Amino acid sequence: MTYDQGQLKAFLAVVQHGSLGRAAKSLALTQPALSRTIQNMEIRLGAQLFDRSVRGMELTSCGEALLPHARLLLFEMQQASDSIEALRGVKRGVARIGAVATVARSILPPAVDRMLRRAPGIHVELLEAADERLVTALVRREVDLMIASELDTIEDLITVNECRFDDHYEVFCSSSHPLALQGRVTAHEVMRETWAMPPRGETPRELFEAQVSALGLGPPKVAVETWSPSAILSFVADTNFLGWLPLPLFAPGERAGLVRRLEVPALKLSRKFFLYRRSRGVLSAAATALARELPIVGNLNEGRLSLGLSGTA
Repeated sequence: MTYDQGQLKAFLAVVQHGSLGRAAKSLALTQPALSRTIQNMEIRLGAQLFDRSVRGMELTSCGEALLPHARLLLFEMQQASDSIEALRGVKRGVARIGAVATVARSILPPAVDRMLRRAPGIHVELLEAADERLVTALVRREVDLMIASELDTIEDLITVNECRFDDHYEVFCSSSHPLALQGRVTAHEVMRETWAMPPRGETPRELFEAQVSALGLGPPKVAVETWSPSAILSFVADTNFLGWLPLPLFAPGERAGLVRRLEVPALKLSRKFFLYRRSRGVLSAAATALARELPIVGNLNEGRLSLGLSGTA
């Protein structure tokens, strides 16, 4: 059976929204038109793709089997179109990239700006998330490139290059906090304070607790848990809580005089970041153009960036 983009988009929209009504609205179609498209697919396949009920549309086992292939087919169709347009000199397309917050707010904006000066027709879609979410998004083809910390070998991903970026976690407090007037502060002193931190299980929290554990200290007293760096910055600025974030995430508050870094050498942690792509499939011309504008240690590994490469990280 052959598929066209309209059918694949219709199928995936129903999967995403769980009902014909919401899916039809997202595609700017009438509900009967979308229903006919799905029914035609089922007739041609000779299998039911969805169970219809008052709760909405739920995938059958056949629908589950089709889902990953539908995502891949639609993705490759778009990549083929982007690549042909790039060869024709039509500098447009979509560059989809995922990045951790500190990268998204530091090295990525100038890289995007440089790319758009060369190819103003390219559209950028950014997913800002933690490492674990980014890996899932890259494998599922929700993004084409990912900038994250150093990862263990993952079968479906390949490391393109290390990014040139000096990033490190530091302890910070409000400008009015009693510790703000001290010079160097010990880890024992700050661990007696109350903290605003990312939730347990998130990479920053795990890194912090590993540092603390290596010093022989107990876990921090956490009053507020949130993944939002801006929320952590606000709580620290307005209370006597302490925070621990990458410098680019609280630097705006420091420049505004709301918070101050605390010199706690034992809790200062440097990180390296790397550019990743999937180990199989075609990388779009738009994503390639963005990768070439990123600050890279040494020379960009064009072999690992090139189209159609297979390999492992």
